Amino acid sequence: MHRFYLPDGMPAEGPVRFPRDIARQLSRVLRMRASEEIGVFDGSGTEWTIELDDVSSRFVEGHVVDVTRPSTEPRVDITLYQSLIDAAQFELVLQKGVELGVKRFIPLLTERVSGAGATGASEGRQARWARIIQEAVEQSGRVFVPEVVSPVAMDAAFADPPTGLLIVPWEGETSTSLREVLKTQDAGSHDAISIVIGPKGGLTEAEIEFLKQCGALPVTLGSRILRAETAAIATVAAVTYELGDLEAP
Repeated sequence: MHRFYLPDGMPAEGPVRFPRDIARQLSRVLRMRASEEIGVFDGSGTEWTIELDDVSSRFVEGHVVDVTRPSTEPRVDITLYQSLIDAAQFELVLQKGVELGVKRFIPLLTERVSGAGATGASEGRQARWARIIQEAVEQSGRVFVPEVVSPVAMDAAFADPPTGLLIVPWEGETSTSLREVLKTQDAGSHDAISIVIGPKGGLTEAEIEFLKQCGALPVTLGSRILRAETAAIATVAAVTYELGDLEAP
């Protein structure tokens, strides 16, 4: 079933009328007709099943036939601190991170970020990131929309160290594995896990030392060097797997 995000929420009563952009997608792209059903959510955790009554390119109206609160969120609050990387790779991290259950994305301005990425995000790029996240939420069945903040320098990002477990995959760490940390730190009892991923070229020794002072635990992801986007996706997937969130519902 196709799903759509309605950030302004649902009407308290009466028919559900969709904005023009969704109406256009329903009628012209998906070619849906009256009596067909779609899912809608507003980011509060609730999902509504809507039966369409009237469909045109400028106007779509329907009524509620079911209300649920799907259990599609991870049991642990996952924050991903992702150093800025090439636009396409960063957007891939956003998309796959949403699918895997990341709740919050914090783009980092690190020492080895260079080029256009070093200036942070323009208003247009920030809007594009939000749109990518929204589409990933619609596709993946989640009912909460993850946050993505404006890029921030590392010292500002960790001025108040996050609660819970803070891990940083780093090629300089050769003995402590991600799995070992998740097991020995009893990650399942934590309410939150934060993951820091470096840029192309990795985090510097000084940045690693700074993160250690903030309570971060460096881990290895194995003998192979992973690209930044691969490391982000692999780490989030490993965390959700170890915590049982990739098991059958």
